[in-house]
Parts: sequence; C-alpha cells; structure tokens
Amino acid sequence: MSTGSVPPPFDDTAPEEARTVVRAFLSGDEEAAWRSLLETHAALVTALDARLLAEHNMPLGAVDALIQVAHAEHGSLSVSELAERIRLSPSRTSRLAMDLERKGLIERQRDAADSRSTRVTATKAGRDLLLEAAPAYFSTIRAQLFERLGARDVKQLARILGRIQADRPQAH
Repeated sequence: MSTGSVPPPFDDTAPEEARTVVRAFLSGDEEAAWRSLLETHAALVTALDARLLAEHNMPLGAVDALIQVAHAEHGSLSVSELAERIRLSPSRTSRLAMDLERKGLIERQRDAADSRSTRVTATKAGRDLLLEAAPAYFSTIRAQLFERLGARDVKQLARILGRIQADRPQAH
C-alpha cells in the first residue's frame, strides 16, 4: 500500500526497526486505519484549498474562519474564541481577521465588556461569499469523503467518529 503524503517511518519503505517500533504500539489494522485517516484528511484539505482558491480566490483557512464567524451563536466571536475554533495561534488569527476585514468580509470592533479583546462579525459581503462558495465547499467534501460510500457506510463512519470524539473536550 502506497502512503503518498505519510512520511517515513510510517510508510511502507520504513526500515524493519521503525516498523518494530510502530508494532509495539499499533496493530497492523490500527496502523492502516491511522494512516488512512491522515491521508484522507490531507487529500480533503488539499482539494478544498485548491478549489476555493481557484473558484473564489480564498484559501480554506480564510473560509473556515469566515464560517465560524458567520455561524457564531451571538453573531460575533472574540479573536481568541475564533483562534480556538480554527486551531491557529491568537496572533495568526488576528492577522487573518485583519485580512478578512480589509476584504470587507468581516468587521472588527473592541469588545464592550473587555476593551483588551476584539470581536469579529461577518458582513453581508462575507455571508454572500459563503453562500457562493458553499457548492464548491460541500461538493468537494462529498467527492472526497462520501461518493464511494453507501448510506450504511456513512452512518457507520459517523458513528465511529462520534464515538472517538465523545470523550474529547470540545474547543468551543
């Protein structure tokens, strides 16, 4: 089985010593599942980023941030809340927010309750961009993850992933 983007020592070309280390922790099936998860995630992120850049001139990270802001429960998020949700550092998220603001997709304002904090809100242009990008975004997800699966497989995948996540603390 070729692993493409999975680096040694976890690919099929790994020396026997590395394979022995992996086997001390993971069975063959566990390793295969883990490698497949890594490869599937990498392929999905690459495909989404390429398509969103090509069709909407927006990288996946910016679209993900805009989705989080547009769907925030109270209509806005602090930059630190956004950083947690998109798993970037606060400083990098702040720069991303400034870039989205320059493009007219979000508005930034000081938090009335905490003047040290900045809140971000999606603009009409930002929400419109999300609506325009939604077909590319979701059809890419469908093509990368679900087209080769039947309805039963999708339910089973959702159940398995849900069980894995059930005991993990949520970022938001």
